[in-house]
Amino acid sequence: MATAWIKGAIKRPGAFKAKAKAAGKSTGAYATQVLKEGSTASTRTKRQAALAKTLTKIRSGKAKFLLPLVLVAGVAHAATKACPSGAFSAAALTATGPTTDVVLARAAPALVVQTIRTAGTATVALEISCDSTNWAAVSGGTMTVDGTTTSQAVSVNNPACTYRANVTACSSCNVTVLYACAGA
Repeated sequence: MATAWIKGAIKRPGAFKAKAKAAGKSTGAYATQVLKEGSTASTRTKRQAALAKTLTKIRSGKAKFLLPLVLVAGVAHAATKACPSGAFSAAALTATGPTTDVVLARAAPALVVQTIRTAGTATVALEISCDSTNWAAVSGGTMTVDGTTTSQAVSVNNPACTYRANVTACSSCNVTVLYACAGA
């Protein structure tokens, strides 16, 4: 029995199964291949693979809560990171601009983002987008770190959509932006 959200999520019935068959793989094996780091599959195919894995978990009863891994369109080397914890970027941030990596924290009770400064001064804004194109600052989500404040954090209760960090000011800065989800 399919629920309304599943019916709404499946835009092209059978398309992913056909792609898997053409690749000579089962749907599950193809989904795993498509979602591997470094995969050159299209954004649509990656989204289909993530949905296929989610639906498999629901069918098998292994889904404790729904935390879909929906990949967003954007810079080719950007990654969507799932909670529970990690860093927005593998390397420290040293210039202004948004992170290419984003965090999808849906279904988590809370999202916490912490900025840690090791050099210079920086202002980092937490931003949200529900369409992965238009970004807006999260109210109360600006963190400023300098010589006296080496770390600041913000939290979002009941997070929705997708989040990224945006370094809006940087003076010889070297900052790391970490995230964690509660209850995930």
